[in-house]
Amino acid sequence: MKKILFCIPVMAALLSLSCSSSWNTYSDDMFHGKRLLREDDYAEARFDFLRAAEAQKWPSAYAFAATASYKMGDLASAEQYLAAAERLDGRDYSYVRVLGYKALTLLAQGREDEGREVLQQYALTLRSISSPMGARQIETWMKQQPMDLPYLEQLIDQQVGRYESDIEQYQSTGTGFYQRRGNFRGGPSITP
Repeated sequence: MKKILFCIPVMAALLSLSCSSSWNTYSDDMFHGKRLLREDDYAEARFDFLRAAEAQKWPSAYAFAATASYKMGDLASAEQYLAAAERLDGRDYSYVRVLGYKALTLLAQGREDEGREVLQQYALTLRSISSPMGARQIETWMKQQPMDLPYLEQLIDQQVGRYESDIEQYQSTGTGFYQRRGNFRGGPSITP
């Protein structure tokens, strides 16, 4: 009986250490991957994001892996990672990135109707997270012909980056735009 009582705290400590280790791996890989993404080292960034996804199965790791894949021109992998992020549906803030890059991927593949549908969803999501100006920018882009995909990518990168930065500031310090009463809402589901 004493052996069993001794084993329980030891097992709990090992489990805690294991969880802490996987979180540290996830956090480190996401940090390095984001830095590499900013430096346009997309292959290495994707490698870090996929390692992060192995450590913690969260949508954001797959959303960033899809971003790196898209920027490398690997649309098939981008689509695969976006699907993985949607399946996980962790209701984290990566749903904005998922929608933006899903639209870009579909449009780059020549699937204009599907891409525009997802882009409309993206604009609605921007409006719901207190970014009506961002939604108007997307709606204006959707009216132009011919489609300027590089401009749309730049626009989505700016909008998503601003949103993620604001959320990360709020989560780490409790300050910023989402600190004001009524501005922070839990992320909607990224699956229909």
